[in-house]
Amino acid sequence: MKKLTMSQKIEQEKTRIRNAGYESIPINSKNDSVEDIELGTMYIKEKMDYGFHIYFIYNPDSGHPLAGKNGILTELYYDLRHKEYWIKRNLKDVKFSERNIDTIFPNSYKDREEIFTKLSTKHNQGLYTNAYRYLGAMGEEYSNRISRFFYRLITRHSYFEILYKAGLNLNSNRYYYSDVINPDETSPRGILGVSKTRWKMISRYGIYPRDLRNLGINDKADQRMINLLSYVAKLGEKYGVDKSQTFFDNESDYTYGRNMYRYESCIKTSEDYNLSEKRVIEYVYFECETTQGLSERHSVDTYHDYVRMNVEMDNINFERYPRYLRTMHDIAAMNYKINLDEIQKKNWEKKVKEHKKYEYNYKGYKLFPPQEPEDLVKEGNALSHCIGSYIRNVTNGSSTILFLRNKEEVDKSLVTVELRDGMITQARGKMNQDVTEEQSRVLSYFAKKFELKYKPIYEEAI
Repeated sequence: MKKLTMSQKIEQEKTRIRNAGYESIPINSKNDSVEDIELGTMYIKEKMDYGFHIYFIYNPDSGHPLAGKNGILTELYYDLRHKEYWIKRNLKDVKFSERNIDTIFPNSYKDREEIFTKLSTKHNQGLYTNAYRYLGAMGEEYSNRISRFFYRLITRHSYFEILYKAGLNLNSNRYYYSDVINPDETSPRGILGVSKTRWKMISRYGIYPRDLRNLGINDKADQRMINLLSYVAKLGEKYGVDKSQTFFDNESDYTYGRNMYRYESCIKTSEDYNLSEKRVIEYVYFECETTQGLSERHSVDTYHDYVRMNVEMDNINFERYPRYLRTMHDIAAMNYKINLDEIQKKNWEKKVKEHKKYEYNYKGYKLFPPQEPEDLVKEGNALSHCIGSYIRNVTNGSSTILFLRNKEEVDKSLVTVELRDGMITQARGKMNQDVTEEQSRVLSYFAKKFELKYKPIYEEAI
């Protein structure tokens, strides 16, 4: 028998593939901006929960460098679990590279989504779509590309398959490459390098690994937090809303014993004022939103302020869990703002002199203390937050209040800053908004000068 030429072997293989009964997908133009022209056909020889084995046969086109006059045959084997991968072109091994992968897959949205669906099994449905969003464009890359996604997924990020199947939403912008501590591990917990308790927080309640890692190692606090999250999850089922991550964001700093905490904590409120912890959690995180339309952050702050004012006014019979929190808070605030007695006025004047040392200028900003109690009330009204009720905190020395203003508009309220126990505990703009990155940078320099602790809103404030 006459020996077949390479061209004949290739044509023979293409015929075998076409007649093998493989699932096929016609592939049109490489991107959405080009006229729909059928480039060739993809044949799926095998699809696995962790990969696939495919062929792509180009339609003959002597004017197309990728197609060739006879129609180039490409074969791709892709096994994430065992990290086996290779490409053959016209029966010859070629380098496994983004460029060679690019000859197989289109970048058009329509074809891409169909391919992801056809290459998936019922056990890994959604894996490729989610991984593509995460790996298709990274860093400063402008656009997603399917070729670099498949290349990165198997050469550097094959752990993605394990984490995705464990239920982690890895295309969220709160996940980072640094969350993966041991990429060669075979278990999700091992890949993320977390304890059993923390893995439960991540897998059951959707807590982000970096948020946990930033808290350091604290087994006792971990156990306390997971018990709290379990209770919050039960409430979530009752009210039909998931508050696990929001609760963690608000309460973790206090629960983990960090000296600096950005937001008020309802756990701290319940402890400080001898209230039922579980009742406060349900009221603040669930009832206030579902029946009063208040956001969690606003509810936590407003409730803390409401309880504090009533306790400081010796109002022992105040309603602990009011049906209309905002209204009851405003009533308490009005009563709280009644004129200070003579002793408090003297204490105020004394504190104003002490706080003058914190006057600070940086670039276009100025920090300074209020001169009169009325200044606090005006600040609270202008920015729609509760600072007007902090007059007694200033007079009794538990807090120092400063105003951050633009130098060009020093009479216009901008940001209110609270100092307590040698740290900046709060910095709030209008409607309790966080400070901007630029304002956070100013506060970082201010804290450094006066040796205060400060947790910037942004990771790198200075």
